[in-house]
Amino acid sequence: MNVGDINTHFESFDNYIKDYILFYEGGKIKQINGYGLDLEGELRLAISSKFAISVGVGYMSGKSESDFQTVGNFGFGDVWITWTPTLYEFAIESKVQAIPVTLRISYTFPLSNKINFFLTGGLGCYFSKAHIFKYIQRTPLTGIWPDIDSIWNECDVKGNSIGFQGGIGFEYNVVKPIALVLEVQGRQARIRELKGKITYDELEEDEGILFIGERDMTDEGFGEFYPDLIISPTRPTGTEFRNIKKAVSDFSGISVRAGIRIKLF
Repeated sequence: MNVGDINTHFESFDNYIKDYILFYEGGKIKQINGYGLDLEGELRLAISSKFAISVGVGYMSGKSESDFQTVGNFGFGDVWITWTPTLYEFAIESKVQAIPVTLRISYTFPLSNKINFFLTGGLGCYFSKAHIFKYIQRTPLTGIWPDIDSIWNECDVKGNSIGFQGGIGFEYNVVKPIALVLEVQGRQARIRELKGKITYDELEEDEGILFIGERDMTDEGFGEFYPDLIISPTRPTGTEFRNIKKAVSDFSGISVRAGIRIKLF
C-alpha cells in the first residue's frame, strides 16, 4: 500500500520547508506507512474438486504523525519579513483507510496428502477515506512581533474504485476441517477521485474534489510555490495555482498473508 499522492504531498512539503527554513535539515514529516494493518475474511464455495469462488471483505489502514519544532527566519524563502529568529512548530497527522469487497476464483491442486497449492484472481471494489490535519505555528523569538501567527487546516475525503488482485499460496491441512494458509497477494487499486471537505482555521470550509499542487501564499508569508492540499468543485486555475492535479489514493502493492481456513461442510 503506497497511498499515492498524499505521501507525494508530504514529501514535497518537507522538501519545501527544508529549502526555506533556516536550520531545518528535513525528514521530520513522516509519510503514511505502507506496512499498516491489512486484514481480510472470505467465504469460499467449491464448485468442483479444483475450482472455487470466494467473496471477501477486508480492512486496510495506514497512518502517520509528525510533531516537531525548528528555528528559522520570520517568513519563507523570498518573502522574508525580517531576520528575526522565529520558532516554527509543526503538527501533521494523517490516516488512510480502505474496505475492499472482493470476488475471486481459485484453482487448487494437491502437492501431498496435507499440502495444496492454489492460484487466485479476481476483482475488488475499494471504499476509501482519508483524514489529514496540518497545523503550523510561527512565533518570533525577539518580541518585535509578539503576535503568534498560525495556519490550521483539516481535510476529510472519500472515494471508491474497482481494482484487480491475484495471488499464489499454500494450504496445509492440520486436522479436518482446519487448514493453515500462506498466500502472496498482489493488487492494483487506484482511487482517482477523492471528494470531501477541508476546513481552514476552524472557520472557512471548501467542498469538492481533492487536488494537490502549489499555491501562492505570499500574503501569508509562506512564498509563491507552497505545496498545498486544495479542495474545489473543479480544477483550480489562475496565477495563484501551479502544477495542479487530482489527488490519487493508491492501494496497489504486494502483501504476504497468513491465516486459518475452516471448512464448514
